[in-house]
Amino acid sequence: MAVLITGGYGQLGSWLANEFAKADEEVVILDVVKRRIDYLEEVENRVEFVPASVLDFPRLVAAFKDRPVDGIVHSAAVMATPEFWGNPHAGLSMNVMGTVNLLEAARLCGIRKFLFVSSGAVYGEVEGNPSELANPMNPSDLYGASKAAAEHIGRQYSNHYGVDWRCARPYFFFGPGKFPSEQPFLFKNLLGPLEGIQGLRLEKGADQRLGFTSVRDTARGVHLLYTAEAPRHDTYNFASEVPVSFTDLARLAQKYSRRPTEVRIGPGKLFRRGETLDISLARDELGFEPRQGVEDVMREYAEWIEKNWERRPV
Repeated sequence: MAVLITGGYGQLGSWLANEFAKADEEVVILDVVKRRIDYLEEVENRVEFVPASVLDFPRLVAAFKDRPVDGIVHSAAVMATPEFWGNPHAGLSMNVMGTVNLLEAARLCGIRKFLFVSSGAVYGEVEGNPSELANPMNPSDLYGASKAAAEHIGRQYSNHYGVDWRCARPYFFFGPGKFPSEQPFLFKNLLGPLEGIQGLRLEKGADQRLGFTSVRDTARGVHLLYTAEAPRHDTYNFASEVPVSFTDLARLAQKYSRRPTEVRIGPGKLFRRGETLDISLARDELGFEPRQGVEDVMREYAEWIEKNWERRPV
């Protein structure tokens, strides 16, 4: 049997596929386009690619009926980017109806385990570091609302149809997998020196600190949740406990770049969020502990960019 990972050629999805495959599990990647990624090529004998969109319901049902799948990790989403805000209908359709399509296809095909990759954005504007037990969902934008809506729907599938619903809430993760120029606006500007991108600028953010987390640590946390035997809760946060300022992250990108460029960050905060997430539940119940500090991630990311320089977008 295999685990099916949606968005498996995305940044987190690809590391999830790597994590599962290295644990000797068979992986089915469902995505619209196949990408060449070095750390997936290392495990390609355990990975099958199925070209499909989560919005194509008949194709999803056919994909599940054609192969033995015993669980789903749903990481495909439209992120909180200018593309989302410029076309909220498409973003909401993907994040909400894409999840509904997968849940319904899983129900029809008898697939019980379903892990949804949500977001710390569901907590909205909070003081301190929100936790799963103390802070209810209170999203402050459409992206957070789309993730919260999908969570509510998934829990009702669990209540009504016995789906083994599990929910991971990651925070701001980064690392190998995509070049800065392929990243959402925030990461493109903070990490752009690694690629030598010119004109990097944020109007606000010099006074902001966030728990920037290794994408590999995030994937490992999701894998721990998926493989846990009867976890006590259905939702767990995954993040770094050490917040880092936008300015310091940009400086680290400059430090490890072979072609550093200037990053201009205006005063204030870009948005109101907790600096990071409370991961006590994941630590105590799943054994999750971040292994990489932000400088370790930046160094590894810089090395990956140089190794894959010929594959960068042009």
